[in-house]
Amino acid sequence: MKRRVARSLTLLTLALCWGALSAFAGNISFAGTFDGTATSTPTGTPGVYMQSFTGDGSDHTYGNFSAVAMSTVTFNPPNPNITFSNGTFTIAFGGMGEAPGGPLDGSGSLMGTSSGTGTVTGPGMATFTINFVVTGGTGQFAGYTGGLSLSGTLTGNPSSVSIGNGSYSGSIASTPEPNAALLMGTALMAVVLGLACRRAH
Repeated sequence: MKRRVARSLTLLTLALCWGALSAFAGNISFAGTFDGTATSTPTGTPGVYMQSFTGDGSDHTYGNFSAVAMSTVTFNPPNPNITFSNGTFTIAFGGMGEAPGGPLDGSGSLMGTSSGTGTVTGPGMATFTINFVVTGGTGQFAGYTGGLSLSGTLTGNPSSVSIGNGSYSGSIASTPEPNAALLMGTALMAVVLGLACRRAH
C-alpha cells in the first residue's frame, strides 16, 4: 500500500514538474492594424535616407500600442523598388488587451530589428512589406523572441511619408530561462532518486 501511494505521489510530482516547465514556454500570436508618420533625412548619398517612424495601432488581442522605428531607406529611380535596411523598432503596449491583470494582459514592449522592401505604385505612392525580428521584450513579454510581418501603403515624398492601411501578424515564443530549467531538472532528478531508493528498500 505504501509503495502504491509513493508511486502515485511520484507520478503526480513528475506531472507537476513537467507542467511547470511547459508553462515557461509558450507562443503568443499578434495581429492588428497601425498607421503613422515617417520623417526622412538625406544621408549625402543620392536616394538614401535615414527614416524615423512614429505611429500607433491596435492589436486584436492586446489592445492599443505605440511604435517608434528607425531604418535606412533606399530609393532607386527610375527603378520602382524601395529597400528598407538596418532597422530597429520598439512597440509599447498599454495593457488594454483581453484578461486585464492576467499573466499576459498586454502591458510591456517588444523590440528588435527590421528590414523589407517596397514598390512605387504612382506619384507619391508606394506599397511595402517589412519583417520585424523580435529579439526581446519587457514587462509581460520579457524573454520572448519571434517575428512579425507588416504591410501597408506609403503616401507623400521621400522626406515626409504617411503610412496608412497598415496591418501585421506574427508570433513570439518564450523559452525556459537557464535557472528555471536547472531548477526543474534538479527537482525531476530528486524525484527519480527518491523512487530508486524506495525500490531498493
